[in-house]
Amino acid sequence: MKTLVSTNEFLSEDVKLEKKLMKRESPDEYPSLLKWKIQMLYFDGAAWVQICRMDNYLHDGSVGSHVHTYGNDQVKWLEVSFQEAYDLVFAVGSRILREKFRR
Repeated sequence: MKTLVSTNEFLSEDVKLEKKLMKRESPDEYPSLLKWKIQMLYFDGAAWVQICRMDNYLHDGSVGSHVHTYGNDQVKWLEVSFQEAYDLVFAVGSRILREKFRR
């Protein structure tokens, strides 16, 4: 896989968004041409905690975009692009930070 984008965007001293976009170099590497993740993390004073993550990584053997949220073991499958995922992660992550962490 060739990394096209890899960034850490700090929204505050204790909240950041990580973005990663990779392109496969051969069809054997990954089922989709692009592999990506966008996640919001919160530093709780000891460690970075995943608040919301969207990716199209394999999940339980299935391919497709899905969202992981804080405190939920289940994922929600949503068909979104890398660009659309940024807005969704920001909105969902911000809501979770307000409701669960009073941020």
